Amino acid sequence: MAETRRLRVQGSFILATLSAVYIIAQFYRSSVAVIAPDLAHDIGLSAQALGGMTAAFFLAYAVAVVPAGVMFDRIGPRRTISSLMLVGVVGSLAFAAADGYTGLTAGRILMGVGTAGILSGSLVVCARWFPGARYATVVGLLIGVGATGNLLATTPLALASEWIGWRWTFVGVAGATLALAAAHFLIVRDAPPGHPYHEREPESWHQVLAGLLEAWRTPELAYIIALHTVSYGSLLTILGLWGGPYLFDVHGLASLERGNVLLATTIAAIGGSFGYGPLDRLFDTRKGVIVAGATVTVAVLAVLALAPALAVWQVTLLFAALGGATGYAVVILAHARAIFPDRLAGRGLTTLTVGNFSGIAVLQYASGLIIGATTGEDGLVDPLGYRLMFGFLAVIVALALACFTRITDTKPSQQLGWAGDPPRARTRSATGQSD
Repeated sequence: MAETRRLRVQGSFILATLSAVYIIAQFYRSSVAVIAPDLAHDIGLSAQALGGMTAAFFLAYAVAVVPAGVMFDRIGPRRTISSLMLVGVVGSLAFAAADGYTGLTAGRILMGVGTAGILSGSLVVCARWFPGARYATVVGLLIGVGATGNLLATTPLALASEWIGWRWTFVGVAGATLALAAAHFLIVRDAPPGHPYHEREPESWHQVLAGLLEAWRTPELAYIIALHTVSYGSLLTILGLWGGPYLFDVHGLASLERGNVLLATTIAAIGGSFGYGPLDRLFDTRKGVIVAGATVTVAVLAVLALAPALAVWQVTLLFAALGGATGYAVVILAHARAIFPDRLAGRGLTTLTVGNFSGIAVLQYASGLIIGATTGEDGLVDPLGYRLMFGFLAVIVALALACFTRITDTKPSQQLGWAGDPPRARTRSATGQSD
């Protein structure tokens, strides 16, 4: 009993550390939107350049997360993530020192590599420390706390940029990243004592690649990737890139006012991550919760696209609704984790992450083309351009949702024991016994 209590306390400390580390990853992802007008002024970036520079982070992340996932299964997430975060420190410093598009993009690429695997590695660790039926709740806590990084990238970033400038702000962020990397290495453990992870046989590189192919061939993985590719991307294209310029070009809001609107969006997103976590257990369905959240997302984006003139308070409410609705992504992760055995957890979850971040990069780049095509000679974007961008996102999410509806549900009531164990039962007989 005392040992069980000790493990629970240790697991709580590990979850708190993982959440704190995830804060810095979320900050890096969203840190362009508020300062985008400043970058355009100081560096002279066009809309296409802003889109390309921001997308570079996610492309780098998507590329780096594949070998990171392999290393999760070979040497563990603890050492892999702590090492990669040092690359993020260099990226933040490079971004702060940049004097042109190339330097900014190089910094963003290094930030992407440095944070690659923080989420998927944390998901693997949580899968080994917490029971499967509670996995969505734990992931909701992880992502909800980590989403405060998005919050820091709104009004606090705007205030810091006005006080010391965006360059010195990123120097400070580099220091925070270094401190969190050290905390991760000292506190996090890859699995609790007695977990099968500690008895595993080291895999050869041939076995590693074979396992990667096996993860890719997992039934129904394509349906999950289809929606996960655009779930978070639909929000981050606005929150992390075009929300700030939209509020400036269409509504004429200053830096702090833009930050306040995006702050409200981020707070709603944090609430959504916390709120969605327990819903799969409450209703004993993951598919139903995900479909409901994606449907609301499509509806909000459609209103932003079709409404000819919106007041700032209406935009704020719609942005907040979008932030809250896209919290269904935490349930997607729990749905995905249920289909992978523990030995493929690192490769399986990083495969999902590749789709997610590739989708963000594509959505941000494509939206940059839309915005760029409707930018006038005065540098201002026609409001129609932003409406077209919102409509583009609505259609993409709707198509992905239609694909996802073909998937088989996974129920928390059918997952027992370690979260790292495969589901004990996928269906139940008429008598209620596991098949």
